[in-house]
Amino acid sequence: MDMKKLFDLTGRKALVTGGTRGLGHGMAEGLMEAGASVVIFGTTDHVQDVAAEFRARGFSCQGLKVDVSDPAAREKGFYDAVALLGGLDILVNAAGIQRRHPCVEFPREDWNAVLEVNLNAPFALSQLAAREFLKKPEPYGKIINMASMLIFFGGWTVPAYAVSKGGVVQFTKAMCNELAGKGININAIAPGYMA
Repeated sequence: MDMKKLFDLTGRKALVTGGTRGLGHGMAEGLMEAGASVVIFGTTDHVQDVAAEFRARGFSCQGLKVDVSDPAAREKGFYDAVALLGGLDILVNAAGIQRRHPCVEFPREDWNAVLEVNLNAPFALSQLAAREFLKKPEPYGKIINMASMLIFFGGWTVPAYAVSKGGVVQFTKAMCNELAGKGININAIAPGYMA
């Protein structure tokens, strides 16, 4: 079988949060290599430079500066992305932050910041995406959430991160239970350490 056909995403429309660097950047690139049109979210104006670099390589990519820690901004960003793409087929929740402190000294403000970006934002965006997918005459959609191997072993000085990624896995399972039978696939990836 032709591997390009197996992974062909020509005509599909994807949103990737955290698409300016790291795993999010790599996943956005992979989607575009397979033929998808992609909108990437980034927290700074650098998102426009990254999108321009992808376009210079012949890919269909647009960038939006979106603070996913702000509920109103992430919802507006979501609908702006859907408008730019003319629909949505794929959501990749790759944005994430990290804060390190000993667990007995972990500041509440850092705890809340990590959970807002790493757990609340992916859940809220997954809800919005699922609603879009269900509007289609034949519901269809893919949601890929980034978890972490820390869901298995907890890590060191990163309790908020470990909790946020554990929550991602659990809401992914819960949403999958309700939506898989309606044509929507939801998965979580738990990568290990990356360069």
